[in-house]
Amino acid sequence: MVFSHALRAFPEKIGQAEKQNVVFEGNHYFLSPYKTGKQTTTVKLASATVESYSKLKPSSQDEETITYGPYENIAPLQKSNMKIHYENNSPFLTVVNMVRTIEVSHWGNIAVEETFHVKHTGAELKGTFSRYDYQRSQTFAVIKSFKSVLPASAADVYYRDEIGNISTSNLLAMDDSVELEIRPRFPLFGGWQTRYYTGYNVPSYQYLFNTGSFTVVPIEVFFKY
Repeated sequence: MVFSHALRAFPEKIGQAEKQNVVFEGNHYFLSPYKTGKQTTTVKLASATVESYSKLKPSSQDEETITYGPYENIAPLQKSNMKIHYENNSPFLTVVNMVRTIEVSHWGNIAVEETFHVKHTGAELKGTFSRYDYQRSQTFAVIKSFKSVLPASAADVYYRDEIGNISTSNLLAMDDSVELEIRPRFPLFGGWQTRYYTGYNVPSYQYLFNTGSFTVVPIEVFFKY
């Protein structure tokens, strides 16, 4: 199972140089409609710094791993609240909105443009941002760049934000892809957001095929973030 937004920042606001703590809440037991004879739950955290965790005996912590159990003869659908408060300095990048526009040209290419609205939904920045302190000292839970993996045949790549061209970027041609790394004008702290768009061309013969005399069907352009 995969969960999204399962972690809650606590405290909800932190200073520019402070570390981020989060709270995870779940179930000590594996939720099953059947009686469970024996089970053990293992939780792997992002760091070994744990402020507190629920202690349903037997339970133990070893560095960044917390082990609950083994428990025996668990009744069907039994619940027991698990709560872990620990340090996690991973930034929480959330895509608020994304629009992809694909234009099929009669001149042998497909133009792809993607518009993004992204937000850092982790602990919000408390106080004002200091560029000087950011450059001279270590910061935590901050998004410094975005990386996109484009098709290997991508050409004429461009990238802009609401103000204009983003000049801080790297474009690396790999054997099976093109990696695009963009650094926004400001690093994204918790609660901050930005909008930008990227575009590129790919040859149409790699993504189109004929189903008849006149029908042309576009194939999905694969990429990941």
